[in-house]
Amino acid sequence: MRTSLLVSGLVAAATAAPEIKAEHEAVKPRRGPYVGVSVDLNTAYQNIDGFGFSEAFQRAHAFTNLPPAQQRDVLDLLFDPAMGAGYDQTGGAGFSILRLGLGSSPNSTVDHMNSPQPSEDGPFKWDHDDSGQVWVAKRAQEYGVGTFYADSWSAPGYMKTNGRDDQGGWLCGVRGEGSANGTACHGQSFVQAYAQYLAQYVKAYVDEGIPISSVGFLNEPNLVKYYSTMLSNGYQAADEIFALSVALGGIGLPKVGISCCEAQGWSMARDILSEVQAAGAESALSVFTTHAYKGAPAAPDGALNTTLPVWITENAPMPAGLGFSETWYSNNSANEGLVWAVNLHNALTTGNVSAYLYWIGVGPTRADAPLIWAPNPNANGTSGIWASNENKTLSVSATEPGYTISSAFWAFSHYSRFIRPGAKRIGINLNLTSVEAGTVLASAYKNTDHTIVAQVINNGDQDAETTFSVPGLVGHQFCWVDATVTTNDKKMSFYQTAEILEENKGSPKPLPARSLTSYVVRCSPGKK
Repeated sequence: MRTSLLVSGLVAAATAAPEIKAEHEAVKPRRGPYVGVSVDLNTAYQNIDGFGFSEAFQRAHAFTNLPPAQQRDVLDLLFDPAMGAGYDQTGGAGFSILRLGLGSSPNSTVDHMNSPQPSEDGPFKWDHDDSGQVWVAKRAQEYGVGTFYADSWSAPGYMKTNGRDDQGGWLCGVRGEGSANGTACHGQSFVQAYAQYLAQYVKAYVDEGIPISSVGFLNEPNLVKYYSTMLSNGYQAADEIFALSVALGGIGLPKVGISCCEAQGWSMARDILSEVQAAGAESALSVFTTHAYKGAPAAPDGALNTTLPVWITENAPMPAGLGFSETWYSNNSANEGLVWAVNLHNALTTGNVSAYLYWIGVGPTRADAPLIWAPNPNANGTSGIWASNENKTLSVSATEPGYTISSAFWAFSHYSRFIRPGAKRIGINLNLTSVEAGTVLASAYKNTDHTIVAQVINNGDQDAETTFSVPGLVGHQFCWVDATVTTNDKKMSFYQTAEILEENKGSPKPLPARSLTSYVVRCSPGKK
């Protein structure tokens, strides 16, 4: 479908123009709900670092054990941005960040991430695999992924007050509860030892040719669980931040950033951030990280009080116990794709986050609610045993299909495919007629290649009509807009390439109910 949309303002990009025969039609009377979308090029917000996921806790094996053809399919889906006209749902999400889990467990039982130094007196032994994550990282590099974020859930047990890497406990030697007088500390501090351990871990990846952009040392530091967990407040985190800065410099990696503190939710992140700031450690960080399980940025809340880039590094509908879902919209359940579109919108616009990472990209269990469910982890067709909820296990039938795509994947694809690393969030305005306030949500971004992206969510039950404009365009270039929509019936469906005409000369176009539409504006130098 080739039609006319409204736009009047953009810096030219050196992009070849498609052949378009615009329909210079008269503006038709509007009927029913109407949404006017206008991008504001003069208002700028945060930089965007990207979108991504993790394959921690041996979930990478769901990847590595797929048959080769299915491996390639899944890699394409996750990492290939498939930019350009003619893309459709077969294109990839173009994820640009991979979160790596650094192991601390003494073994690989069930889904544990084994430590390369499981005992205090043993050497640091790198296995060149790291629970399958090295393979995934190298495959991601083939697609141009360059941001690898490494995070440890806990220090090894011999460094902690409880003598184990799970069930909480503090790092020996941090202020307060984690003093060297802790139960298993025997008067020792392991603050510097943990920092050196992490620095060696990062260097092992760098030696594999995988550059680490930043490294973290905590994960949800309020939890005591059966898996790797370690307790900390912001003041205690500051002790490790200072030590880690020294350790990275000492091993020749001073440019690797340090991140903190992976709180479980937005309000917890606000609290721990204030403690890190009070301890004087904020300036040693390159990124401030949080999760969004218990509280996500949504109005009337606001951005965190920091000039650091803020990343949401983990979220999924697991706390709701809903698991994997292919449903785009039914009743606003936490595992529906449209809900994830709204989650992304709120995080980017209310929280001003610079990156958003989902929990698991490819996983073998529905309980993980992965973006792509690959239930058969064995290429030879035999059944496998994998961890499920808590400490239970799940037997996987060899007859299960190779992989299934979740609805959340499509929501992330809209944002990750079109909003590329280095983009800047810019202003956008809505003009609503017969549309309930808050039903339509919109955000806009300018990529480094000068393309403009607008993400528009219709979260209402009624179809609407929309016009799209970018005021302020110099009229010496040919510009066009592509639109891609996801609904219950369509997934990443490319549905129009339209010439951009002068303002008020286009006719309204459909904005389907319960949909996410991505508008991408490109320009070619020279007059039309």
